[in-house]
Amino acid sequence: MGWFTRLCRNTGLMVHYIAKPEKGQKHVVSKQTQEKKISDSVTLRRTTIEEIEVKPTKDDDERNDV
Repeated sequence: MGWFTRLCRNTGLMVHYIAKPEKGQKHVVSKQTQEKKISDSVTLRRTTIEEIEVKPTKDDDERNDV
């Protein structure tokens, strides 16, 4: 894909997301992974993902329907 085609596509997507945003948005704030090797064949891994979720309200639905 050439630079001009990519520019046009990204501009169109930007306008689309501004005009009709998704109905519930999730944003990953941080992701942490901790590993602990118990033995040669066993590894304990813990992953923590922190997200922010924005759910639409009734007021947002009424404004988007107009």
